Formats: sequence, structure tokens, C-alpha cells
Amino acid sequence: MSPVWSQFCGGSYTSRSGTLDQEATINLYPATVESQSNAKQKSLIGTPGLRRLLSVGTTQCRGLFNEDGRTWAVVGAVLYELDLTANTATARGPIADDGKPVSFASNGRGGEQLAICGGGSLYVLDLETNVLSAAVALPLTNLPVSIAFIDGYGLLLEADTVRIWFSSLEDLTSWDALDFFARSQTSDNYVALAVVRDRVWAFGSESTDLIYDSGAADVPFVPYPGAILYEGIVGPNAWLTDGQALYWMAQNNQGRAYILRAVEGQAQPISTDAIDFLIAAATNLEDVETLAYWQEGHFHACWTVPSCQTCGVSVCFDSKEGLWHQHASLDLTLDLLYRWRARGVASTSAGLVVGDYSTGDLYALDLDYFSENGNPIKRIRRAPYLSAEAEWGFLDQFEIGAQVGVGLNTGQGSDPQVMFRRSVDAGQTWSPTLMAGIGKMGAYGSRCVWRRLGRSRLDRLVCEISVTDPVRIVFGPGAWLKITQGSGQL
Repeated sequence: MSPVWSQFCGGSYTSRSGTLDQEATINLYPATVESQSNAKQKSLIGTPGLRRLLSVGTTQCRGLFNEDGRTWAVVGAVLYELDLTANTATARGPIADDGKPVSFASNGRGGEQLAICGGGSLYVLDLETNVLSAAVALPLTNLPVSIAFIDGYGLLLEADTVRIWFSSLEDLTSWDALDFFARSQTSDNYVALAVVRDRVWAFGSESTDLIYDSGAADVPFVPYPGAILYEGIVGPNAWLTDGQALYWMAQNNQGRAYILRAVEGQAQPISTDAIDFLIAAATNLEDVETLAYWQEGHFHACWTVPSCQTCGVSVCFDSKEGLWHQHASLDLTLDLLYRWRARGVASTSAGLVVGDYSTGDLYALDLDYFSENGNPIKRIRRAPYLSAEAEWGFLDQFEIGAQVGVGLNTGQGSDPQVMFRRSVDAGQTWSPTLMAGIGKMGAYGSRCVWRRLGRSRLDRLVCEISVTDPVRIVFGPGAWLKITQGSGQL
């Protein structure tokens, strides 16, 4: 019996040189079985589908926010309040539309206000009357970029300056011309603003300040002594948080772009060389967006880089596994993978709700739904190299462990297939695609296996599987291979 090749169930790592590593994990994420007594430890699970809840207009979603059982979305130039029981939306008023994500901040029961910063203006919704203000008069010289909230104050970042403004206590409509603080220890402009626990993270283009509320009467916000990080951020929407740690796509004055995670002000890189190489190929990083969500114990931190490659790229870090994978949306006509279409997320009583960067559709992010609003999800695993040695072999059999018998009653997916192809030249060219079933409904004895796959140098052999059928996909604990050593030459 061949030992299981558990490395088949791994994360993405596409190296600068494809002869070193070609791994890709797209619309799948690695998961480790937590029972230490179980022989099967590794798996790949299909990422969640997008189940449409409602459609709000025809233009893009720019952000979602949920608090105390109420949910709002900005779609195009309108703020909507969502009823996720009836799946309806009520327009609350206009928001200037520049096509970019918005930011939200609420002072809750302290002020009964929800602030939205978008399109270079600030708006405030009265949570008792549901009346949205016109653009709030601000003492800023430049446009506001983003809004945050801490200790009863709204915080407003001003574009292309070193200034952050704070509101009157519990009043997000009141901003005094003297109520701001400015960085003095470094000189680069502020780019982004985040609040995590009791700290304000003020990101510059090359460095980052950590600020706290000192309680002083005039200017309560002051820097933590010595708490300067010499890493900035690529753009205003390139950060996210799990409530404890902060994650962001950083940059420094040496031109490096990479991804960091910080806990209690201590930052460590989490991006691999392969992720850094991918980021470096982008023509613009200022429009990077993030999306963060928890599902079944896994925290997924996702960055979308619209200008990376031809159609944009969405990379995702699973903090539980410490591994990377990718989300991607499929253009079925062109057979091209694009950036993931999800934009913005809110945790609601109806589950996780996300928007769409190109339409007014709002979706449930659902692990039990296997398409994107009816469009196929293409799931790909390109495995690591089998050997570092220049040895020849015949790949007599390749079998993957999988949850089988998952077919649907009718239509696509009634006889779900896994597609296999291989490259014998380190990914330069590929064989024709071969099919193997993972079982019609109830066919629990099925095997997903391919045979007589030819010879190759094992240090150049790349095996790839993919699935587009709308069925539950779970691979694991790995693959089983039968290889006969030798070149077949006399």
C-alpha cells in the first residue's frame, strides 16, 4: 500500500521561479483535523459560495455595517438599511459615489448616530429618526478619508496631511477647528486609520503611530512613547482586524510591500516570499481592499489587489493554519479567473453577508452553497513537486482522497467530475485534461483515480486537479501515488 502524500493538502506558494514551486490553492482552504488520535490529519475544503439574498440597484456595493441587530449597506450612491428576514432594503439617503469603499463608525446608545465616510464627505444617520444628514460641514483643508470611533469620539483622517480630527463627545456631526492631533515624530502623511481595542493605529505611507486616549481636556490623543513602527500602509483600505490582532499590507521607504500582523504593537510579517512576489507585480497598490471573516474556527484575512495580473488577485491568510490560499471568481465564457467579487462583510443574524464589487447583489457567504449566485466556482489544487532529485519515473496511478457520493439529483453536478492535468516541464506546458468522478448521489464507494499517466523527471512533474461542479468539495487526507522508477530507456 502506498503511503498517503499529505503534502497534497497544502496552501498556495507560486515561486518567482516555477521550477522551484508551482503550488496553487484556489477556492479551497487547508484545514487540519484537530483529533490527534485520527490517522487522517490534512484536508482541503471548498471555500464558501455566494447565495443571493437580495439585489439593491445595479451598481457596486461599497461597504456593509452591522450593530445591535441592524444592518446597513452603501450600494452606489445610496445608504440602505437591510431587513434580512424579509430580504428587503430601505433607502436612507444619498452618499457621494467615487466608486471606492466607504468606512463606518457608530457611537451607539451614547449618541444614536452612525457616520459614513465616502466620496470625500462625511454623513451621519440619526439612529432614532432614520434621517441621514447632508454632507457634514468640516473644518478640514483636504477631503476626509475614513472615520473611526473610540471612547465617545469620532476620529476622522484628513487626506494628504499629518492630521487626524476628533469630534465632540458623542456627537459625530460636531467637529471643531482646533480639535485635531498631528504627527511630529515622523514626517510622512497619514494614509489610513484603524482602532483595535484601546489603541488608535495611524498609518502613514512609511511609518505607523500608535496613539491612545490620555484623558487630557484639550487634546486627549497622544502617541505611545517609543511606539513607532517603520512600516506604513499601501492604501486606506488595506487593513483589517480579528478584534485582537491587526493585519495590513505594509510598505516601507525601501520600496518593499508585504503583509504584517501585529498584536499589542508587536508586528511580524506573515506574507511568504511568493505572496510578496505576487504583490510586487501589481501596477498600483493604493486601491487594495480587504475582507475578513470567521467560519468554523478559521479566521480568513483577504486582500484584493485589483491591478495584479490581468484580472486582479484575491489572496487570503488563514490565521489558524498559518497558510495562504486564493479566492477567485470565474468568467465561464473566457475561462478566466478574476478577483473575488465579494466586497464588504457584516456578521448578522442571517449569517455573514457580503456585497458585490460590480453589481448591487448582496449575498450570504455560505459554506453549504456551492456556486456564486449560480455561476460556477472553479476550485484548483496544483500540488508541490514530488522530488528534488533528478530521477525519472512512470506515474502509474494518481488517486486523491475525497468526500464521494456528493452528486446532485439533476443537472450539472449530478455526476460530478474532477479534472486532472500534469506538466512534465515544470508548468511550461500541460497535458490534455483527464476526468474522474467523485460519485453520483449516494455512490459512497467511488474512487477518484487516474492511471497510466506517463513518465517524467520527478523534480519537474506538476500535478493539478480542478472542479467546477456545484457540489460539496472536501479533499483529504492527501493523494496516493504509484510510481515505477526508471526512464524506460535502455
